[in-house]
Amino acid sequence: MNNNKKYLFAIDLDGTLLSSSVDNTIHPLTIKGIKRATKEGHIVCLVTGRPWIASKFVYEKLKLNTIIANLNGAHIHNPKDEFFIDYIRYINLNEMLYILGDPNLKDKINNLAIEGPGWVHLEHRDDDMEKIFNFHKFPKLKIGINLDKIPLKPTGIVMDIKKDVDAKKLKKYLNQKYSDLASFSYWSKGEGKSYIFDVAAIGVDKGKVISLLMRYYDIDIESTIAFGDSFNDEEMLENVNYSVAMKNADPQIIKKAKYVTKLTNKEGGVGQFIIDFLDNKIK
Repeated sequence: MNNNKKYLFAIDLDGTLLSSSVDNTIHPLTIKGIKRATKEGHIVCLVTGRPWIASKFVYEKLKLNTIIANLNGAHIHNPKDEFFIDYIRYINLNEMLYILGDPNLKDKINNLAIEGPGWVHLEHRDDDMEKIFNFHKFPKLKIGINLDKIPLKPTGIVMDIKKDVDAKKLKKYLNQKYSDLASFSYWSKGEGKSYIFDVAAIGVDKGKVISLLMRYYDIDIESTIAFGDSFNDEEMLENVNYSVAMKNADPQIIKKAKYVTKLTNKEGGVGQFIIDFLDNKIK
């Protein structure tokens, strides 16, 4: 590593930075690595499928003052910069309702949440989803979904799919049938738990967030590092120089990454890699 260079570290949350998605915990080693990177003048940005409310505690615990990308890039903002203009991509309501009306989709969903800035409609109570997304902190939380009374500008749909559903096959189906209407991605809530599907506006993905961050912080492609574990991180990992998959990542993500962490998310893998990188131990 060139000690005179400024690096961009883009980090996913669930399955990556967080040691537990449900308990919302961060390993001390990961905290140590990220705080060292920021102290040395590098840029650390969170890039997550979670809404801002469900990632705010991480941002504040790490004492960040950088751009954060929520909802896989549908909401990009800087909570510490009042002059930064928020970037928000909304879903067309009619097109969203059309997708949700697909009969092949209905029997695959455990729970459903439709969200927008400051509001969320949750189909039914769900401890895991509510802990992960911090739905109880939304100013306007409504239990029960009436598709005839959804606010006009949702930013995303969150679908908790059943454990026996083949997530890769479902994504392929949704892309084949509705890629002209929305973007689809999915990630795991944790070992032994079901997958979460995110539905966002067309063109929304984490890879485009990297492009924006590089321009905004004036960082060249050679100085970009991204950490991820699941399929919603794919575009982000493809768009950086140092693509890092977690040891606990999906095997297909591991195959596509240049590097794999020595430790899992539960063991502080992100922090260990950052420390090794800053100590010139990564070849």
